[in-house]
Amino acid sequence: MQDHLLKNLKRGERLEGVFLVETANFKQTRNGKHFVQLVLRDHSAAVKALRWDSSREEFRGIERHPFLRVSGRVEEYQGNMQIVVDELEPVGADDARIDPAEFLPRSRFDLEAMQKELENLILSIQDEGLRRIVLKVLDRPGLRTAFRNAPAGKTMHHAYVGGLLEHVLSLAQVAERVCDHYRWLDRGMLLAGVILHDIGKTAELSYETGFGYTDEGQMIGHIVLVSGWIRDATRELGDIDPEIALQLEHLVLSHHGKLEYGSPKKPMTAEAIAMHFIDNLDAKLAGFWQAFRESNPGPSDNRWGDMNFMLEVRPYFPRRMDLLSDDLLPPRLEDDAVPGPAARSSRPAPTKAKEPEKSADGDAGGTLPF
Repeated sequence: MQDHLLKNLKRGERLEGVFLVETANFKQTRNGKHFVQLVLRDHSAAVKALRWDSSREEFRGIERHPFLRVSGRVEEYQGNMQIVVDELEPVGADDARIDPAEFLPRSRFDLEAMQKELENLILSIQDEGLRRIVLKVLDRPGLRTAFRNAPAGKTMHHAYVGGLLEHVLSLAQVAERVCDHYRWLDRGMLLAGVILHDIGKTAELSYETGFGYTDEGQMIGHIVLVSGWIRDATRELGDIDPEIALQLEHLVLSHHGKLEYGSPKKPMTAEAIAMHFIDNLDAKLAGFWQAFRESNPGPSDNRWGDMNFMLEVRPYFPRRMDLLSDDLLPPRLEDDAVPGPAARSSRPAPTKAKEPEKSADGDAGGTLPF
């Protein structure tokens, strides 16, 4: 990959390189000339680009290929950098000898470290039936790798490679603290729900050369997908307490909280109520932080962000936020001195679970088969 990152663009400089085409639209000016509006991406940023004096034939070439080799210049428009493309060549990943994943935004945390954190979290679930359901779901072909790499959303929150796993581990930390305060909650049930609630996004979202929705995601959705996976796992295991399986499935089905937000049912158990609110909290605070970073207001700038669909308001960014850094965001998995969620719990350590046999899809080490 080229050394010139899109986040470092400066007005007036020349730019050459290969970039992922995030969006492309064929347009026409008032005098009848055609141009293409583009959003080009590397792992550091997405930047708008314009190709003047284009043609429908050229646009069809762009549509057929996920990447563009471009040569152009950087201009400033309404306070933001944009690329005016002088020359372009549509290319495929194989032709350009590039790894598509290198062009997508990534979690700032090490994926292997987060995966190990997840292993410890599952081992901390003391109820054997719940733990076995979680492991059985995760044993679906290819799911372990997909869980490690998938985003948690297309644009709204944790929309980057590893975002889903980061979101789950952040929720686990909040769930631990909620269970420490409301000690009568079923910790194992809540943590199992945290792990599985969004795992269907591995099938709902596509993320090979950009973030979008699959046909299965559009027509079924991650909530219904996970519900089916839990039923499949329970049936295959054969000896699971039906009430335990039912409560876990309900927790997944109700975690969006309202029917109009996509949940088939509203939360009806204490753990389902807790799951909904901690999920909503993490998603919205992550979305707020993302909106702040994208707005990047200066000391004398307006402190109001753009209208935000997820937050349902125009967010206000206090000046104190200008001094904050990404280091303050959970989870701090890059610091080996900081224990994982299971280790931080004030409850007695769980009895060590029997180590499951390695799956044929052994794409990672550790005590669990992923």
